[in-house]
Amino acid sequence: MCEQDYTKYLAKSSGELLTAHSLSVSDLAEKLSIQLPFSDEFRKKIAEILSELGMLHDIGKTAAGFQKMLKEKENWPHRHEILSTFIAAQIAPYLKAEELMPIISHHRSIPEAIGSSAGEKCLPDNELPFIRPNAFDELISEISVEKKSILELLAALNKEKNLKWQLNAFDFSKKNLGVLEQYWLRRQSIGQKANTTSQQRYYASFLRGLLISADHLASAHHFQIPDIPKQIEYIDKIKEMELRGNPILPFQVRCAGKSGDAILKAPTGSGKTAAILLWAAKNQVENGRLFYVLPHTASINAMYRRLQKIYGDDKIGVLHHKNAAFLYKLFEEDASIDDPETAAKSAASLARELYHPIRVSTPHQILRFALQGKGWELGLAEFPGACFVFDEIHAFEPLLIGLTIATIRLLKRMGASVLFASATLPEFLEKILCKELEIDEDNVISPDPDFTGDREVLGKIRHRIKVRSGSLVANLESIQSEIEESKKTVLIICNHVATSQAVWAKLKDKFDCRLLHAKFNADDRFRIEGEIQSANPPRVLIATQAVEVSLDLDYDCGYIEPAPADALGQRLGRINRKGSRLDPADVVIFEQPSLANKNGDPLFMPYDENTVNKTVELLKTVEQLTEAQLTAIVNKIYQNGYTDSSLTEYEKGLNNSLINNFENEIIAGTHKSWVESVIEGTDGQLEVLPMSYYDEFREKVKSKKYTEARMLLVPLQTRQYHMLIARNVLHFDDIIDEYVTNLEYCPDSGLDLSGNVENIF
Repeated sequence: MCEQDYTKYLAKSSGELLTAHSLSVSDLAEKLSIQLPFSDEFRKKIAEILSELGMLHDIGKTAAGFQKMLKEKENWPHRHEILSTFIAAQIAPYLKAEELMPIISHHRSIPEAIGSSAGEKCLPDNELPFIRPNAFDELISEISVEKKSILELLAALNKEKNLKWQLNAFDFSKKNLGVLEQYWLRRQSIGQKANTTSQQRYYASFLRGLLISADHLASAHHFQIPDIPKQIEYIDKIKEMELRGNPILPFQVRCAGKSGDAILKAPTGSGKTAAILLWAAKNQVENGRLFYVLPHTASINAMYRRLQKIYGDDKIGVLHHKNAAFLYKLFEEDASIDDPETAAKSAASLARELYHPIRVSTPHQILRFALQGKGWELGLAEFPGACFVFDEIHAFEPLLIGLTIATIRLLKRMGASVLFASATLPEFLEKILCKELEIDEDNVISPDPDFTGDREVLGKIRHRIKVRSGSLVANLESIQSEIEESKKTVLIICNHVATSQAVWAKLKDKFDCRLLHAKFNADDRFRIEGEIQSANPPRVLIATQAVEVSLDLDYDCGYIEPAPADALGQRLGRINRKGSRLDPADVVIFEQPSLANKNGDPLFMPYDENTVNKTVELLKTVEQLTEAQLTAIVNKIYQNGYTDSSLTEYEKGLNNSLINNFENEIIAGTHKSWVESVIEGTDGQLEVLPMSYYDEFREKVKSKKYTEARMLLVPLQTRQYHMLIARNVLHFDDIIDEYVTNLEYCPDSGLDLSGNVENIF
């Protein structure tokens, strides 16, 4: 045996040495620990423990069969994590059970038992010493034949980090993993919950999240972790980019000075985002993260770009729960063994989304944590002390609002601060937020007419409203004539994608037009958003609700399909946005919705019909609409709050037992597999691939460009999924593991859901 025989051990089939990978995970674990939002003393303690766990987590890969699998592609039916834990328990007996837990469970959940989640990838219980001792002996024999070189390896790692490993205590005859049998099982009566405290399980899960994160990053060769920005140092940049030379307004000053949870009510275009970020600067704790939560996936890209301009590319991430699920699945399967290049490149692109200190997301990613879905443990490290901004929460469905409020109560127990921001927050919802989250009325901020700057915001008459009979589609000829006669820029907002596509098809050859809705893939949506927010935007923009949040648009006039008052407030905010025009902008709101596609098939009404009708009737009573009038209409529309089924759904979310008993329900080393379906249910979306992009998608996957491949997918509502399945134009493709549709897709008009196609599936 040569002097350094231990260097023969590989961690990956790519040829990466076990020594190199172990050191990388150890170093990254230390870096993650130093960036925790806790005291300096606690950070140092966690860094020491995690550094050691990083060195130990893959030691079981020294097994003869595992090394043969990497080098000769032979099957090895065992789990290296069990061996790693056995070795760690021998040479580091001072490690507590909850500190060993992350090692054995850093790829798979602890063994299944009665009541466990179906489909969850778990460790095989038949290789544990207290289940089948003989099988455990067979497993130990895989490393006993390598004892001398393994000890060499351990000695080298021990010296590298100056650890306290007791190598002379390495005893292959011991048949234990460092803790009692009950800790590894999740049975209610005899398992982990019955034999450990909630604090122990919390601590084990906390360490597990950080160890898995360090392993993600190291396996992706993503060794640089962005520094946590000190928000206070960005105040001048916030004012420069968001106020654009305008003086700071009194309500923005008040928001910037508020400590703790708050509600901000301010008109669209009045500088709401500036006030939000100034609040975040005031409330950030040391190493505190910022999570900016928006109602829809379609709205997060624009906010991502706005924040990039302030904080820089390396500080901002977009957190898509589907990509997060893929990353955790990748490591659960340990895909780096079978296809290391794919795994590393996929992980590298996705890791950038998960580890930025400022993240833009929809609420579903936060729910993943509260409901203990896959990867939930990282939230234990990142959510304490964080600032959470929920923008336009009124747009959430009642169930999602209930779940979100329950989750925020959990986040508050972790020391987080929360700000709700809205241009049209109904009074009943404001009262719910204040009551359930104990927000003081002094922390409800809105422009105050007693202050000059605020009075100007409230007093601006930005819109002249005219309710026109009939539907937008029925009036399309007159709309075209009016656009031809005018030199103004025009925003046309429809309730349905099919309607917007029909209007675009009618006008695209007459004017400089763009179309924007939710049925574009990410590639085309980014392109279109860039064009409409450029220095030379198109004269006519035809859109759906996709323009309601985050996009900084400012059109001269508009034609809008009927919608509830709060949604109309968001739409109006994209017309004469700053109120800087000499005269109010003319906005036509149609009395009737367009409820049929180009084939005459009925369209699903996306809003409550009574709410829409009440809004239209109230708008008939005004001509020049002020913010005060809009607020009064919103409050009158929703004066009864949640009723009937809406109230039932809201209370169902609010009283979710898993979220409300989060700390006591933790079982370390597990996740709830059913959470994905719950998230999908509240998200109401899945993604499909147009057949015209099938070959390109496969090529990108083959080239290890996973994130780029996903940019070709188009979001689809679950109700539309059932419709397309019934029409036989959608199927699940086992080859690419995605839904595929043969409906027509055009980069300028998106997916045509009403198109007639040949049934080829």
